[in-house]
Amino acid sequence: MVLESVLSTREALQHPFFMLAASVLICSVSLWVAYMMFPKSSSILAIAFVTIALVPLFHSMFKSEEEKEAERPGFAALFLTRHFSIVKVYAFFFIGMILAYAFWYSVVTPDVREVMFAEQEFTLGQISGLRTNLSGAFSISSGENPVGAFSVSAKTCGSNPFCWFEIIFANNIFILALMLFTSLAYGAGAVFLLGWNASVLGVLIGKDVVQYAASHGGVAALGIAANRALGLVPHGMFEALGYFVGAIAGGIIGVAISKKKHLKGEMGLIVKDVIVMVLYALGLLAIGGLIEAYVIAAAMA
Repeated sequence: MVLESVLSTREALQHPFFMLAASVLICSVSLWVAYMMFPKSSSILAIAFVTIALVPLFHSMFKSEEEKEAERPGFAALFLTRHFSIVKVYAFFFIGMILAYAFWYSVVTPDVREVMFAEQEFTLGQISGLRTNLSGAFSISSGENPVGAFSVSAKTCGSNPFCWFEIIFANNIFILALMLFTSLAYGAGAVFLLGWNASVLGVLIGKDVVQYAASHGGVAALGIAANRALGLVPHGMFEALGYFVGAIAGGIIGVAISKKKHLKGEMGLIVKDVIVMVLYALGLLAIGGLIEAYVIAAAMA
């Protein structure tokens, strides 16, 4: 892959900030290539192109991290200390995609925007509709979140934070399970799911920029959008970190299986660490879910 010749595994782990620039560039190219080639499917195909470009690099990093687990096992709870470099790589990849999607959504014409970001717009509409239903504004016989993680039956949460937490945490667990499965099955398959979530967040920020630019001007709109984006940080930081940990855990165990470590004594150590990583991820998602639940409940009160 061309990317691997430009940004090696060692460079990515030692200088993860390079991943931010690579993520913005790859995402931008993928968006326009997908739009030019298959415009009606470009909103999803662009994420697939990003995944194709980055999976070999992430898989190579997982091989390096798996070797650390096998050769120098340590206290599993210190996972972040041992694997902080790859966590930072994931974080910069995620942020880069958010920035790229927010930028292009803000600058393209409305007709291009409608096609290029169709699935992200549809998902945001579903989230908005579901939250309205659960807020108590009106009830519905049944409904689903965008990824089908849970359903409601004439259920409203209103200002009840525990009700919101139950729904948010169930959704987070479902996404974490997908992260683990795709990482286990495809080595670095969670790149697609992380990219998808980053694209939705980027479009959400871009929509704020477009909305406020009309009434406040371009510079003021950027400030307002940035301020609203910062409101996602308290809970989003914990949830994103939980997903990163889950993706890394799945990737490490996937590499171990592919290298037939189950035929060696090393596998037991790796599995133990992976189980603790998953528990770690669940704890982070629970914290993020609690913060988000109380924020939503406070807004409904």
